[in-house]
Amino acid sequence: MALVTCVSGLLPLAGNAPAAAQERGLVYGVIVDTTNPTSMRLAREAGFTHAKMVLFWPRLEPNPGQYLWLETDQNDLDNVMRAAAGENMLLVVRVDEVPGWAGGSPGNADLGAIERFYAAMARHGRGRVVAYEILNEPNLPFEWGGPPDPAGYARFLKAAYRGIKGEDPGALVIGGGPSPNTGGFGGTIEDVDFLDGMYAAGARGSMDALGVHNYGGNTEPERDPDECGICFRRAELYRALMVRRGDSATPIWATEYGWLLDPGRGLGQYDWMKVPADQQADYIVRSFRYAVANWPWMGGMLLSNLDASTSPYHTGPEDGLPWFAILNPDHSPRPAWYAFKDLRDQQRTEAAARAARSQPTPAPATPPTPVAPLLPEEAPLEVAAPDSDGDAPPAEGPPSASALRVANTGGQGVNLRAEPGTTSRRLALLREGAVLEIVGPDRQVGGRTWRNVRQSGGPSGWVATEFLSSDG
Repeated sequence: MALVTCVSGLLPLAGNAPAAAQERGLVYGVIVDTTNPTSMRLAREAGFTHAKMVLFWPRLEPNPGQYLWLETDQNDLDNVMRAAAGENMLLVVRVDEVPGWAGGSPGNADLGAIERFYAAMARHGRGRVVAYEILNEPNLPFEWGGPPDPAGYARFLKAAYRGIKGEDPGALVIGGGPSPNTGGFGGTIEDVDFLDGMYAAGARGSMDALGVHNYGGNTEPERDPDECGICFRRAELYRALMVRRGDSATPIWATEYGWLLDPGRGLGQYDWMKVPADQQADYIVRSFRYAVANWPWMGGMLLSNLDASTSPYHTGPEDGLPWFAILNPDHSPRPAWYAFKDLRDQQRTEAAARAARSQPTPAPATPPTPVAPLLPEEAPLEVAAPDSDGDAPPAEGPPSASALRVANTGGQGVNLRAEPGTTSRRLALLREGAVLEIVGPDRQVGGRTWRNVRQSGGPSGWVATEFLSSDG
């Protein structure tokens, strides 16, 4: 987060968050600062499914066409992919900066070089990087490399989108979250104005989601955005603008947000944001609950952050990142880590209970062989035990209904697998309520029934039937 200033007075919100709470798919992610295996393990153990990590273009392509991942596996891209894969976490990547040979800054970057770089990176990361956030807070002069330019950013975004989608159509492209509530000070552009300029320049259709950096400031997550500048519900201002611009179908991702733990000393420009440890923990849990209950358009939330406190690069006396972290410098968890884990444990318990209730009562004469519950988020959280029974012959065929929905996942979604079984390669994470088409007969593997399905525009694969329901 680059804090510029805090000014009062916001545009009014026209009540876009629905009042009725509902369970639905939501990505539970966290920004991971280091490739330390302990960090990624603790992210998984807490219940996060996605890890966002930051890379730098000059360190990946120091000269035109010199992609370091083609020369050695000891490069930044492979390093973060290995770190995430080691704990079965899904990886979100943001790439910052521009090498000198390509223009030296985002504002001066050659569009062809942008497209080629993102294409090469997506080709190498296909199946391992699930989403790319395009730049960081481009409404700030020092991030953009000159006076911020919404139209220029739209061109950068389009070039990156073309490159990524040409090599990995299934990867998400997320528009870079602007710095919130700058008030236009210091040559910045207010975030909502910058976003409006992006749309005016044709950004719609060149991002699968829009990023927002809706840090909570020192207020509770439920605080009305009319009453605060930097606050969690500022995301609703973005949503209102997107609706006005005719882009209501595009989701928002909170790609960077959190609350600052009070270290017991001054933190300069961040000092006003400090909250006690128990409040940080409480606000984080409440933020996820609020999003699930009120924001059906929120696709993912990536908490800032897990482990900046452990990094040797964040040691300045007024560096706020170590105090947004939910781990201590020695990797011991802070109260926020435990609070989030409790939330996820509760969600898993509720999901298992719903799945059990949805199963038909077995005939007394032939009770089924007991099988450990398969939670929808099991695969992103930990490697499941191998199937022991092997493939059985195909069943008679799919049920008569041809349309299904993902269900009974507690809002977490379920993995689409390349083959039946919990150890098969993941193809995609299907959100709760996603509509699927049956494309082939069922198969019995490991004591479970797996259904061959496909989401419109996506690959075909396999889902355990306990997480499917007939549509309508």
